[in-house]
Amino acid sequence: MATLSAVVDAFVASREHDRATLGRLAFWVDCFGPRELSAITPEDVDAALVRLAERGRLVPRRGRDTAAAGVPLAGSTCNRYVSQLQSVFKYARRLRLLPRAHVPPTRGIEKAPEPQDPSRYLRPEEVERLLKVARVLDTRWGRLPALILTAFHTGLRVGNLQALRWRDVDLNQRTVTVAKTKNGQPIVAALSERAAAELAKLPGQIPDALVFAGRADRAHNFRALWVKVCTEAGLPGRNFHQLRHGCGSALATAGVGQAQIMAIMGHRTLTASARYMHQNASDKLAVVDRVFGG
Repeated sequence: MATLSAVVDAFVASREHDRATLGRLAFWVDCFGPRELSAITPEDVDAALVRLAERGRLVPRRGRDTAAAGVPLAGSTCNRYVSQLQSVFKYARRLRLLPRAHVPPTRGIEKAPEPQDPSRYLRPEEVERLLKVARVLDTRWGRLPALILTAFHTGLRVGNLQALRWRDVDLNQRTVTVAKTKNGQPIVAALSERAAAELAKLPGQIPDALVFAGRADRAHNFRALWVKVCTEAGLPGRNFHQLRHGCGSALATAGVGQAQIMAIMGHRTLTASARYMHQNASDKLAVVDRVFGG
């Protein structure tokens, strides 16, 4: 029987993963790496989650990898750790490393509460504020407004956008092709007319060149610029990934169905898109009031 460590190694090799995912996988390997998959019990997972909660958030430190920040993990973060372990067991079952009847040790694990947090989603009016400030502050790179608008209107992840080359962009058909996404599947994203027009303004549209390049045909590190723009726009502390969440939220608010949201954002499961279908209670209330009166 394969060990958890071996299966995680294969799972990581099977597709690209972001740093947060790799960190969560490393936690489970630290807990159960040498153990055979079938030997990991729900009690083991419960005990590991207790240790995770006691550890809290980690922050990078000079001279060593990470250190405890003394801040508890959000409920949503704890739930992502459980989901990550679920993904590993699902992967092992797909490879026939476990029988189909095997019950994963994550089954029945109670989810941590996730209070609704509107700041996780950038709303259209907030994106407009960011764009106005970015047009003034981004005087050197000159690509942040196009990056913001493309991210918000397509829902693509920042890694996919940074790897985008002009050969992947069809401004006439208004599409962007991502050969490999986080879930390992290709996606053809539709560009709004406004996003296509913003991209058309960018210089250096050579097929093999990166759309959002910095120096030496490398992806530009725009983090410092993003932080400055957010601060000046009155939205300090926001992260770029919230544009993707904002896309899903805007689609749900406009009445787009869950299946279409899944297709647009490249989700493979209903769970991934379900967050957008119920988080806009205030928006739905406003619509009902407008249609049916107060």
